[in-house]
Amino acid sequence: MSAFHGFPELPGPEETAFCKINEVYCCGNIKYGNITTFTNTTKSHPVINVARDLHHHRTSDENISMYIDVEDNLLKKITSVLYKEGFLEALSMAADPNVNRDHPLLSMTASYALKLANVFTTFRYFLQPHLKDIGPKIVANYSRTRNWGSAPIKCLAWHPHTTKIAVATSDDNVRVYYSEVSFVSTLKCKAQGHVCAVSWRPFSASEIAVACDQGVIVWTVDPNSMFTKPSSSNSILLKRSGHSPVTDISWSPNGDLLISCCGADTSMLVWDVAMETAVPLRRVAGGGIVFARWSFDASKVFAATSSIIFRVWETKCWTAERWCARGSRVRTASWGARALLFAAAGEPVLYALTDTGLINGTQTSKAVPVLDTSKVELPSGDIVGGPILDMCWDPSGKYLALLFEESHLIAIFCTTQLMMQLKVTPCCFVCGLDNEVPSTMAFQLNFAEGACLTIAWSSGRVQHFPIVYTDGY
Repeated sequence: MSAFHGFPELPGPEETAFCKINEVYCCGNIKYGNITTFTNTTKSHPVINVARDLHHHRTSDENISMYIDVEDNLLKKITSVLYKEGFLEALSMAADPNVNRDHPLLSMTASYALKLANVFTTFRYFLQPHLKDIGPKIVANYSRTRNWGSAPIKCLAWHPHTTKIAVATSDDNVRVYYSEVSFVSTLKCKAQGHVCAVSWRPFSASEIAVACDQGVIVWTVDPNSMFTKPSSSNSILLKRSGHSPVTDISWSPNGDLLISCCGADTSMLVWDVAMETAVPLRRVAGGGIVFARWSFDASKVFAATSSIIFRVWETKCWTAERWCARGSRVRTASWGARALLFAAAGEPVLYALTDTGLINGTQTSKAVPVLDTSKVELPSGDIVGGPILDMCWDPSGKYLALLFEESHLIAIFCTTQLMMQLKVTPCCFVCGLDNEVPSTMAFQLNFAEGACLTIAWSSGRVQHFPIVYTDGY
């Protein structure tokens, strides 16, 4: 039987799903309906649609130069390229006959040096294939945001303790929205490019980490300040040579340590942010570290590599248990109270890791499939399922949301832990308006009335979908 059997029917052509209350799937008209018709639990939540902000962001004005371009000599050009883009690009410029017309000997020497460098580069890529892509290509390959390069919203994150959310947009600004407050704080500095992850520091009202191409930027945003654009003096840049671009970050649940990962670096860095120092954690096989996730009790860290290898670290002595996925690298993972869920790229199966020695102290270890998400066609004609792109598990462990690589629907399941077995049952679908597809999503971390899934759609609209149980139910 399909995993999607038993879900409520999708809303009609002119309707959309607003919420689920006491097992009732609440839908309404797109133009005239409103979530407040059914519940006020999200009444104070910020209304977010970044399409208007991006439309009015005039990048052309920022790129207008006040100076007249001057033709630099060859040495200055090569020096500039060497500083900005690296040694190989500088060699390419020196070897280019269209640029270097007046120094044929230099051009010939640079050509031979470039060929020799390419031989060594090819051999290095053979040994370390994860280094083939550079810059934003690495982020695009490993991002769990659908169409990361063109999506209006690249990532989002709820604060662990208060109702405020950080949203990273395609212009690499990080906008912070507050409940019942009209103004929006915008975080932006010169080093903040190709943003792919944001994470609030636990037990701190003001610190947020941003993963970008140069490293990790930790902002301090005073919650009592009315400044909408904090200056770069309110931030620190954590970077290390060879550890860029950063593809993921994760604060420990205690807020004392920050892990950063880079798809081009085989080391996972554990930062002491106050001291601005990092300890690298490295193992030989597996390639670059793509993403990492702390367990709720901070005793373990899941780390996925760019290959089929992934590891579960224990954080007391920092020893690792090595695992191999069946056919492809791990695409996404999420911790629960007693289990770790993960999915591999290109495979429509959800796995649970419950019997590892690090999780329950036993010697037997196995990952078991808990859900087959193969594509199916619903009675409405919509397609749901396929390989899983991202997942998130709400803090109570009762609801699991799955975002698929190709389907425009998000599937929410109910999860129950029975002894050592995880039971997954249907809950509901969430669909967008018109031709919207989901880009990324996150559960609100302090939602007391049940669970609230926040979804960023391809149009730039952000939707809050609450699942509520009243006291009398």
